[in-house]
Amino acid sequence: MITRGGEQGEKFCSDVASMGGIPYMIPLIDFRPHNDMNAGSIIQSLDQYDWIIFTSKNGVKYFFQHIEEQRESFEMLKGHMRFAAVGEKTKSELKRYFVDAYFMPNVYTAEDFSKEFFEKGLKAKRVLIPKGNLASTIIAESFRSRGIIADEWIVYETYYPTKDHSRLADILKDNRLDAACFTSPSTFHHFYQVVQQHHLEKHIEFLTFTAIGKVTKRAIEAEGFAVKVCPEKYTIDSMFQELCMYYGQNRKGE
Repeated sequence: MITRGGEQGEKFCSDVASMGGIPYMIPLIDFRPHNDMNAGSIIQSLDQYDWIIFTSKNGVKYFFQHIEEQRESFEMLKGHMRFAAVGEKTKSELKRYFVDAYFMPNVYTAEDFSKEFFEKGLKAKRVLIPKGNLASTIIAESFRSRGIIADEWIVYETYYPTKDHSRLADILKDNRLDAACFTSPSTFHHFYQVVQQHHLEKHIEFLTFTAIGKVTKRAIEAEGFAVKVCPEKYTIDSMFQELCMYYGQNRKGE
């Protein structure tokens, strides 16, 4: 089961099918623009930031949606500021808007971002962090603890698309799944809502729970489930590769 939709979900499906697996894409998370009451003043003050820090691909996408009318002004400003990305996908998304990431941590977490940023001796006076409504405040708090102004701008919000709710319940009832791949705590929580609502706990006892990152892993484990696959690199491609390795090793042991 692939819980992410869009291009990433489609690619994951293709990868699974290419290895002889049967992919079920059931998006349990979706995104939409968020109208932050402070958006106008932030956009007018972009020239005051020396860094803009993007924590996700969606953060990049919705940031540029919000500043579309001021795009020409931004193009003139961007030469006077630096940009940072938490991971490869975010960095690649920035490239689509002709923006280079000056800094990206080796480990794609908020904790490691802050740690590596300051270990490299990078300086900042005022930073802007475009983010989703559920994103952590770790980076902002880390910068503020060093006397740096860190403004967080909610540019998008996460919600639960319910259209595949009954389809997921049917798939679980039929025991069609071997593995369930979660890309965020929200995808797991939405999945578990369906499980509990339809009393399907026994149908997920033998699932191979797969998670991107420590936060998602902890969310799954908090409900008493063991996470069998959790890649060190927090990308969907790495999740797929680790899943292949997990099943390859299991088959060798049979």
